[in-house]
Amino acid sequence: MKQNFILWLATIIIVFLAGYMNSTTGPYYPVSGTIGLDGQPVTFKIDKIYRGNDGYVVNISTDVKNINAFLIWRIIPENNNNNIVNLREGKNSVNWQKAKMNYSGKIITGKLPAGKPGEKISCRVELDYNGKQYYLPADKAVTIELWGKVNPEILQLYYFLLFGGLILGVRTGLEVFKDKPKIGIYTIFTVIFFFLYSVCLVPLVKTYELNAINHIIPSLSQLITAQSFSLLILWIVGMGLIFNIKGNKIIPLILSGLTLIIYITIHF
Repeated sequence: MKQNFILWLATIIIVFLAGYMNSTTGPYYPVSGTIGLDGQPVTFKIDKIYRGNDGYVVNISTDVKNINAFLIWRIIPENNNNNIVNLREGKNSVNWQKAKMNYSGKIITGKLPAGKPGEKISCRVELDYNGKQYYLPADKAVTIELWGKVNPEILQLYYFLLFGGLILGVRTGLEVFKDKPKIGIYTIFTVIFFFLYSVCLVPLVKTYELNAINHIIPSLSQLITAQSFSLLILWIVGMGLIFNIKGNKIIPLILSGLTLIIYITIHF
């Protein structure tokens, strides 16, 4: 019992650390920061991916009064992924739109226009205070990837199957350290979780993101991801190896390690 508890605890810690690494090193980690104006903080956070049918709302939190804020944005053409634009020098300013943000209480709010699924929009905030201009973020605009709204219950099941598969995959590898390991059982459940995740939930989420229901028929390439496909194939092949090469304790450990590597490094 104690050994089992330790192995499950180690599994959860490993998956938690992998999840942290995936989010912080991934392309969709939000841009956030704080600047000071007259000794008062001005805090912002802008997501890099947005799932919704309405425009994305940008919020700035501050106690500073008499501040004018403007939301500056432009839709990025499909053939131009370069969002590093120096607004101070006015480069490409013809492509940029500027709208005044609303100040309510301690929150400054601005709303971007709704876009098409897969469209990218660059934005940043300009603050005018005491005759000076400040930009959030200071160095460059943030690119936000726009997708259709996904039902919250579907997203919950999506993450349940993903992290359930990761936990079972890591637990399968750690099972080799038990006196009487049950590697086969954990392997079967891992395959089941990744099968449901890759074949059922990922295509469903992609269908919602593409706003395809009653509109278009997505292609197969639009409904799968390299990450989900890699995880499924890895464990199908791994299950064959585990059941055909019985007693080999290296294979489950390798599968667990490759599972974490795929999850951390492949974000699409």
